[in-house]
Amino acid sequence: MTTSDQQAVSVTTDEITELLERFAEAQRLSDLDTLSKLLTDDFKLVGPLGFVVPKHPWLEQFRAGTLQIESLEWDEVDIRTYACANFAIAIGRLSQVATYAQRRSDGQFRVTVIAIGHGTTWQLTGAHYSAIAPPGRAQ
Repeated sequence: MTTSDQQAVSVTTDEITELLERFAEAQRLSDLDTLSKLLTDDFKLVGPLGFVVPKHPWLEQFRAGTLQIESLEWDEVDIRTYACANFAIAIGRLSQVATYAQRRSDGQFRVTVIAIGHGTTWQLTGAHYSAIAPPGRAQ
């Protein structure tokens, strides 16, 4: 028997999966209107080298053509939902083919995103990109 809590988690997981796909597609298309709607006003992205970029400067990279995404593909996504708090965390691998300032910026990153819900609408409030490396060696 499926409980209402299990149903809520299943629905929320589907919504977050859709949010991540819409986020990737909007980046591929440099669709600033959609990106702006998908992100909270206080959104911050932590890049793979530790830099922090707030929402509007991050969007400006697309507007200026500095950041151009050819493809973004999510896999290995693990979504943890907290439906009662309208909060979700997703950790996945993001493979990108892109250029930044006319230089290749291809790679695979481990990405953690934080999403908050407003009724039936979800937005991203944070994203943290990390380089993927094997675990450290035991000392």
